[in-house]
Amino acid sequence: MENGQVSLIDFFAPSSFIGEMELIDEHAAPLNVQAIEDCWCLALPFIELKDTLLTDPVLLKNLLSYIAHKNMKNIRTSTRNQSYPLSKRLASFILVTEQNGKYEEKHTQVAQYLGVSYRHLLFVIADFVQKGYLAKENNSYNILNMDELKKLANI
Repeated sequence: MENGQVSLIDFFAPSSFIGEMELIDEHAAPLNVQAIEDCWCLALPFIELKDTLLTDPVLLKNLLSYIAHKNMKNIRTSTRNQSYPLSKRLASFILVTEQNGKYEEKHTQVAQYLGVSYRHLLFVIADFVQKGYLAKENNSYNILNMDELKKLANI
């Protein structure tokens, strides 16, 4: 962002489009995308083929579907961030980002993504440790009680 901060907006999964807005909208600011595996990056290598790509009905149909689903996901996330307590949102976030039973995300970025203060995030994480959901290990947390996190996240 203009102030030098990095903001986590979404998570990319395999077969995601990256740069679809820049491809379609000539006024969209180009993305600063680091290497992302298994994603279809449309803005960077294919920009020379823009006219050809935008006349392909199969690609346009897939892009439209992808953008519609992405928009609905963003609406659900925004609504959830406004409506649910941090403990529920954090449990869900931990379950989405965990790898092999470990949670290793940077607290500053998580707080920013969830729209809470760093201090509030640390308070809820400490509560999860006290309840036995997580255990601190160096710079990460081991997930001790996946079932309770799923129950809290309504999964």
